Amino acid sequence: MTPPTPRSSRRTRRPRPPAAASTAPASEIARRRAERREATGRRSDARWSEIRAGAARVFGTLGFAQSTLEDVAAEVGLNRATLYYYVGTKEELLVALLDEPISTLRVALEEVAALPIPAREKLERALGEYARAMATKPELLVFQGENVHQVMSGPEAERIRENADRYGKVLAEVIAEGARSGDFRADIDPAVAVLGILGMFNWMHRWYNPAGPRTLESFGEDFTTMAVSGLTPRP
Repeated sequence: MTPPTPRSSRRTRRPRPPAAASTAPASEIARRRAERREATGRRSDARWSEIRAGAARVFGTLGFAQSTLEDVAAEVGLNRATLYYYVGTKEELLVALLDEPISTLRVALEEVAALPIPAREKLERALGEYARAMATKPELLVFQGENVHQVMSGPEAERIRENADRYGKVLAEVIAEGARSGDFRADIDPAVAVLGILGMFNWMHRWYNPAGPRTLESFGEDFTTMAVSGLTPRP
């Protein structure tokens, strides 16, 4: 296999002065922003989608720690005041980015785990869906690439953590089921197997190059084959 082309280095930017603090109560501002984001108007929905897509690009290019809301505003073509109309901090924006895709991944895995099919097929389907999600939701690469869970707070952030933890537990249950049925080896701790498998998938953010010769899905196929092969009982 031809090694993937290394990712280009992150672009640099000049330091910016801190934004002036608002005089309105923080809780009231947060409430109003939440109402705007949840508005059903077409224009509001489209603008909020543009902001999230722009944030995913900025966080993926600069790294979450080095990014600012001003970077996101420039990427989307907004001024800072308009962006602040929707979101107050980059941590709040990160939570908004990750909540839906991680919840969707967890639900999809639970649906696969409940199917009346062999555990081997369940694992193949689950990991295939994981690779596809990484390809279609670049914000997941941000989640995997940095310790962003340390900066997230609030109910939505707690939900993200719970969904991520639940995903690992359900995947371990699938592997344990396979060990009981003889599909998988019984001498490997399912929890350790999950750490190894997800560690292999999650490391892709370090070297995957979107302009390279291979897609994330194709790497996922090879990783899935390696994971299932490693769990298959020896003759």
